[in-house]
Amino acid sequence: MNSKDNKRILFLLVFLMFLLVAPIIYLTYFTVFKADDIVKHPANRRSELRENSVKRGTFYDRNHEVLAYSNGEKYNYHRIYNQPIIYSHIIGYSDKIVDKYGLEKELNDYLVGKEGSKLLKTFKSIVNKNYDPYTGDDITLTTDTDLQEKTRSVLSANSDKGSVVIMNPKTGEILSMVSLPDFNSQNIAQDMQKINEANNGALFNSATKGKFAPGSVYKIVTTTAILESGISQKYTDEGVEKIDNGREFKNAENKSYGRVDLRKAFTNSLNTYFVRKSVDMGIDIMGPVSEKYMINKKVNFELPLETSTWTYKRNGFDRTALAAGGIGHDTILVTPLEMCMIASTIANDGVMMQPHLVKKIDSSDGKNVVRNTPTVLSEVTSKENADLITKYMVNVVNNGTGTEAYVSGIKVAGKTGTAQLDLKEGTNNAWFVGFAPADDPKVAISVVIPNVKDYGSQAAAPIAGELLKYAVKNLQLEEE
Repeated sequence: MNSKDNKRILFLLVFLMFLLVAPIIYLTYFTVFKADDIVKHPANRRSELRENSVKRGTFYDRNHEVLAYSNGEKYNYHRIYNQPIIYSHIIGYSDKIVDKYGLEKELNDYLVGKEGSKLLKTFKSIVNKNYDPYTGDDITLTTDTDLQEKTRSVLSANSDKGSVVIMNPKTGEILSMVSLPDFNSQNIAQDMQKINEANNGALFNSATKGKFAPGSVYKIVTTTAILESGISQKYTDEGVEKIDNGREFKNAENKSYGRVDLRKAFTNSLNTYFVRKSVDMGIDIMGPVSEKYMINKKVNFELPLETSTWTYKRNGFDRTALAAGGIGHDTILVTPLEMCMIASTIANDGVMMQPHLVKKIDSSDGKNVVRNTPTVLSEVTSKENADLITKYMVNVVNNGTGTEAYVSGIKVAGKTGTAQLDLKEGTNNAWFVGFAPADDPKVAISVVIPNVKDYGSQAAAPIAGELLKYAVKNLQLEEE
């Protein structure tokens, strides 16, 4: 065999090798790098057909109460919601006609068992007879259904709109979350036209997506900054504080209090005090403290969560805007979940925990897939500062603007807020945030009733007081 023949054989071998390797590279590229894009492409119906062949996983609450499950046969499953109204903004719905919303949408890949390859699933079903590749993962939430029902009942008895978030300040677990108006998940296909025609925000989860001016509940953040900065806490209140361009800030009902300290200013929610102290500290102090509380920072959450924001700039920032920010007005916008996280931070010795709705996710054979454990999100301030703010918040409920949240036999810490929306119409965002028991916090709460003519002390505080009383007396929370 001459060299010419050897070259031909070598060329043939290389060509055959190319024919063998090229398809492998091609398949690897699409399997590893492009699979998600192909699966999610709107023209690809194989994903939809596969989903219809899978029995969606079951939702449970923290006490293992069944909240949602699938019934029927392969390709003809239908979803059953045991609590279709009180969980409408949390679990949401999965429907062949109107698609998905809530955790049904956000955790869909788990619910239909999409994680892992088909080959791996088939292998698992062979070696483990308890594993069903055509059944999705089960999801256990952190919520307590009795508390969820109570929260919705109390809120709806007092208002047709608003949000309440209740969480465990030590773990970040969401114990209850309600947004009004809401809807019936079980009847979503039949009701969708009526919901769209009503156009009242029934499909908008204001607890996580709504951004509201916080008003005086933001004074918790400003108070933290005052304590962190070490500036003088003394002030002489004359009932009005005038900033550079002539804008005047006044106290509620135009009251003046004379010589005050931080405790008295916080208890009586003096706008003048916090306006002056915010300007004295400047944005170089107020900005970073706000960011420690996750203002202007993205917070990961199982449901879509808007970032709470304060639009400011470090250089040449308008002192009037800074003054307004110190009392929660103008360019500060927060979600109810964010305000519950702020209250939880004070309750948890100055440490903010990562909020979460999902306790664990298990596969159909009972194997754990995901387990959420308490995780620190931000170390905001010292325990000493948090303890001092707690004392101020207890005084608010006992002797200040938050007396409507007072609960006999339970020490409640809280702060009211009233963010003016329309001076001519007299409308406000009415707020209350707090926690209980103040000495060993079990639950933290935020309540907002938007666009009402009442103050936070009138519209939000009574709701918070009733729910804190119920939660402290009825919740059984395991030690983490």
